Amino acid sequence: MNILFYDLETTGFDRRWCSIIEIAAILYNMDEHKILDTFHEYIRPIKPIPAQITKLTGITNKMVANCRTEPEVVKSFFAFAMRTNWDAICGHNCKAFDNQFMKIKGEVYNLPWEEVITGKQIIDTYQLAKQYKKDGKIVGTSNLRQPTLAEYYGIDYEAHSAIEDVGALIKIYEAMTSKKVSRESLGF
Repeated sequence: MNILFYDLETTGFDRRWCSIIEIAAILYNMDEHKILDTFHEYIRPIKPIPAQITKLTGITNKMVANCRTEPEVVKSFFAFAMRTNWDAICGHNCKAFDNQFMKIKGEVYNLPWEEVITGKQIIDTYQLAKQYKKDGKIVGTSNLRQPTLAEYYGIDYEAHSAIEDVGALIKIYEAMTSKKVSRESLGF
C-alpha cells in the first residue's frame, strides 16, 4: 500500500488570509518500508512571516526571500499528488487543518483538491490517536499533538519543520499500526 504522508507549515490558522510557507510530502510504500517519491518546498508568502511563526517553525523571511510563490508551489504540489500512485493520504490533524487548507487554496488557485483525494483513504493520526486513547492503547499522554506522540513512541525529530514532521509521521503511523520502520529506510 502506498501512502502519501504530508504536512504544511503556515503563517497562521486562517485558511483564507494566511499563507502556506512550507509543503512536504513523502510517498511511502508500507509493504516495502521504502520512500518512492518526495516533495518539499519552502514558499515566499505575500506578507512577512509573523515573529511567533518564525519562533515556532524556524522559517525566516530571509530563508524564503528567493523561493517560489504560493500559487506556483501549490500548483506543483497538486501536480505531484495527481501524478503519483497512492492509495491513502496521511497527516496529523489533516482532516481539520491540512486538507481544509488545501481545499481553500485549491479554490483560490482554481485547483481541484477534492479531485486529488477522491477515492483515496484519508488517515488522520490525530483521529487515530483519539481512538487509541479511548481504547486505552495510548496512556500517560497529556495531549495528542504530534510531538507528544513522537515522544511516546520514542521518535526524536525537529517538530514544526514540514519535512521533519512528515518523516516522524511515518514512524508514528507505523508504530500506531504495529508496523516496523527503520531510520535508515526513511533516510533520516
